[in-house]
Amino acid sequence: MYVSLSTLRIPCDQAPELVAAFRRRAGQVERHDGFVDLQVWQSDRDPGHLVMVSRWRDRECFKAYMKSEDHRVSHGRIDADLRQAIKLESLEHMHTYEVVAE
Repeated sequence: MYVSLSTLRIPCDQAPELVAAFRRRAGQVERHDGFVDLQVWQSDRDPGHLVMVSRWRDRECFKAYMKSEDHRVSHGRIDADLRQAIKLESLEHMHTYEVVAE
């Protein structure tokens, strides 16, 4: 299992717009080899703090998607003003773990 966690910061007044953008995303990632799921978490204490969590079968599948035209199109659909307001606070990749229980 390969997990990518992107911690995002956006002004609180723009957070609803970003959440709406995630909800209406193109959904192209679902057809990529190795994709498991994607969730966006929002802090109930600080609505401008979001974490995007995507899970993949392995790192190679994740890397292939990140280099794909679908990824470029997905990010290109976000309004330019909103895209500028998003700050990536951290990016973490968990790739040395195996799911052993659910």
